[in-house]
Amino acid sequence: MYRIYYLVPNLQQVRTAIGRLDGAGFGGDRIHVMARDNGELERLGINSTTPWEDTDLMADGYSGATRGFVIGLIAGYALAFADPWGIDAHLGIWALTALFFTCFGAWVGGLRGISHPNHHLEPYVQSVKNGNYLVIVDVDRKVQRNQVHQALDDYIDVRQHHEEANYSPLT
Repeated sequence: MYRIYYLVPNLQQVRTAIGRLDGAGFGGDRIHVMARDNGELERLGINSTTPWEDTDLMADGYSGATRGFVIGLIAGYALAFADPWGIDAHLGIWALTALFFTCFGAWVGGLRGISHPNHHLEPYVQSVKNGNYLVIVDVDRKVQRNQVHQALDDYIDVRQHHEEANYSPLT
């Protein structure tokens, strides 16, 4: 998946970009805009970024769940085969311990992630706080990426431009 970032100076440039992208067939949930005041975007019917996109909630929650699962497997193995209760429940104890630690890891990771800005958006956060707008476009294939560039590159005032070729919200 490709994620394309356009930092533009004002709301008129955002409207121009969204109009050109809609004309090129990119609309709906493929376009999000990060602004200092997301309420302003919502009033205008523009998709603003959500906490899922603004923070590292997804990446850190997934990482925490993965780590918790591994720790849970190890702890479950130790509990099941140490047999502390005198009951032969190897698989059940192992599974419950792994499930508990997976959920706990996801929770702790999510708490950490929601308190940190998205590491993919960090280069733009200060510019957005200064009043610029970040237009984020998600596309699946290189052909679509090229269509986005054709639709926007010569038609909007771009302060900064960047793209990620192998974007994933989990990394």
